[in-house]
Amino acid sequence: MPAASSGLSCYMCGNRCHPHVVQGIYTYFRCENCSSSQLNPMPSEFELQEFYDRFHLSAELGGNYAEFESRMQADFPFKARLAQRFGTSTAIGGAPRLLDVGCGKGYFLKEARQMGMKGAGIDLSRSAVKFACEMLGVDARAGRIEQDAPPEWNNAFDVVTFWAAIEHLRDPLSVLKAILQCLKPGGILLCDTGLGAARWESMLAGYNQWHDAPQHIFVMSRIGLLTLLDRAGFEVIHVNNNSERSFIRGVVRSVRHALICQTSFCISRLLLGYTGFQAMKQTAKWPIGKLLLIAARKKQNVK
Repeated sequence: MPAASSGLSCYMCGNRCHPHVVQGIYTYFRCENCSSSQLNPMPSEFELQEFYDRFHLSAELGGNYAEFESRMQADFPFKARLAQRFGTSTAIGGAPRLLDVGCGKGYFLKEARQMGMKGAGIDLSRSAVKFACEMLGVDARAGRIEQDAPPEWNNAFDVVTFWAAIEHLRDPLSVLKAILQCLKPGGILLCDTGLGAARWESMLAGYNQWHDAPQHIFVMSRIGLLTLLDRAGFEVIHVNNNSERSFIRGVVRSVRHALICQTSFCISRLLLGYTGFQAMKQTAKWPIGKLLLIAARKKQNVK
């Protein structure tokens, strides 16, 4: 474990963190208060830029996006309906205007456009934005919203979507504050991320799939993300600890998650004992994990 293990403070709430999961040269440290985890050492901006430029390329060119593309696109109709419903509450005299932060290749923007919403997007990956503009014809730009948002985006959007992106950021608070400036008064942020410290996971002989260094810098608990949103100037109005595109899928995910956690505990404690179980919790990755979905409103006293 890295020597920096002492004195590491939680990004979410400021309390002390302790080593939790080890992945090669990286260690996730978990907060003793809110149970969110953060990566140490943190990858540099240059390393992240290289990673995401490569990530969205084809498999032949070394990209990995194809592995997740079909699952993500299957979720987009549900998420677009969600954005339309929440965005309509602040839209006046027309379709909701949407901004997709971390838009990737633009498939969600395309889905939103097909539902009648007017949308724009921004993403760190230059290769993804190139595809979005040239192949899908959506309005997207490469860059960081906290640095590269144009003046016309200020107080301009009814709803901002932030799908599976916040966990990738070195400084998510600055991005949330930039998103806040892009929203109209009372505008809505829709954000989802892999849930850390979910129910039953204390029994898991290992850790969930969201611990994925170096791309996932944070694995946020419910209380951790709510704390961060409040600090940024948002009022949380909806929370779902087990988000899925259908009720049945949500039930199946929840039951499967509980059974795997409990079964792994019984078997590993029996075979490995307490010491072996604790060692396995730091090193064994399981293909399970719940998705946390939050809707938050820009506070009325925030300009």
